[in-house]
Amino acid sequence: MKKFSLVIAALLTCALTAYADSLVTVRPVGTDSVDWSNYGYIPYSSGGIELPNPFNFTTTNGVSGSGSFAYPQYSWGGDGGEVTTGGFSSWLIGEYNYVVSTDSTGPLTLSFDQGYTQIGAQISSWMGGPFNAQICDVNGCFNENGYTALWWQQSTPAIYIGIESSTPITWVTFSLTSATWNPNQFVISDVTLDATPEPSSLLLLGTGLMGLVGGLRRKFAC
Repeated sequence: MKKFSLVIAALLTCALTAYADSLVTVRPVGTDSVDWSNYGYIPYSSGGIELPNPFNFTTTNGVSGSGSFAYPQYSWGGDGGEVTTGGFSSWLIGEYNYVVSTDSTGPLTLSFDQGYTQIGAQISSWMGGPFNAQICDVNGCFNENGYTALWWQQSTPAIYIGIESSTPITWVTFSLTSATWNPNQFVISDVTLDATPEPSSLLLLGTGLMGLVGGLRRKFAC
């Protein structure tokens, strides 16, 4: 029986190791979010709302957070980036959707008072052409290639990049490692926090573990 318990413990350890950080490229159904429209109404014709560095925000579920830009000294008009609804790349996220533009001050780090299992957002470089996006947390980084289409190519949407972890994520950094023009100038959409598990995935995992336990019980029965 002791040997059986050790085997089960080893299997659980392997399972936890297998479910370490992973890249998410399709926006999940989040249980919380950062909605940039909470900064206030922005007329489509206006430039946007300037953000200080650092800046504070509150998630839809009331969790406090903060953001900081890596190079605020290069901001076009303020201490950091801005919340806007205009610009070439924001069209790829949605013509009237609110986005954060780094205004040449990226990378952008978002920190939260609560840990999440998944954090991600759509991201796009400011000008047209290929780019490589990166998201990092305390455990490491993931990269994804994207392409910022021009206004007549709006059928090409901005990519989604997220990170999922078996341990709570309290901060992430969005950045571009390369871009046609300036990798420190990009936009991100509303941020998705956590995700609703698919019932089929949970059922499959539970069924698999039950099968393993049943097989091992027979094997190590006295």
